[in-house]
Amino acid sequence: MRRKLMLGAVIAQLCVAGGAFAEEQTSYHGCTDSAGRAVAAVSDPALDQVVASLSGAAPAIRYNEAVLPRLTPESRLFLFAHECARHNLGLPLDGNRTEGDARRADCHGLESLLRSGLLDAGRIDALERELQFSAEEWERVPGPPRTVTLRTCATLNAVEHLLTRPTRAKPEWNACVRGCGERLWSCAPHNVACEDAYDRCVSLCDFRSPP
Repeated sequence: MRRKLMLGAVIAQLCVAGGAFAEEQTSYHGCTDSAGRAVAAVSDPALDQVVASLSGAAPAIRYNEAVLPRLTPESRLFLFAHECARHNLGLPLDGNRTEGDARRADCHGLESLLRSGLLDAGRIDALERELQFSAEEWERVPGPPRTVTLRTCATLNAVEHLLTRPTRAKPEWNACVRGCGERLWSCAPHNVACEDAYDRCVSLCDFRSPP
């Protein structure tokens, strides 16, 4: 059975200060583990990491947006998606993390963000640059230390091929795919029937105008 990272919509870019210089804060929900259980997202101002996982009977992902202030909202969202992917794929959440597993979680998290429209493929290069960390910073983000190379993900290569291939009605095709994605993310979480419906919907976008 195929597993897809069910990272729900970013609830908002919530303004916690007024005016043009309002600070943006992102809230997260919609993550599930490999057994289909909901993984709670918990803001924890005492956490000394950007994001960290808790396993057990009630799996959770904690995050602290005050850690590493240089990170953009997109970088924080990606790190959360990475951690959600670990739960979704059943990868180790403790110190037994390998570089291979980390790259799997990177690509799985990337897929969820691209599919949901939470990340524009044109931002991938900038995101990679933002995800280059010093040895000290690696103590605050999901390890192990590695070079984050999102361009090597097969999912990204496939998405870019679809979004950039020549077509006489590219805007209509893109709108059609976005419509398919909106229906997927409003569907029941972790539902294979919904995912199959999404795949069929996208396959028809080459032959019809957006609904």
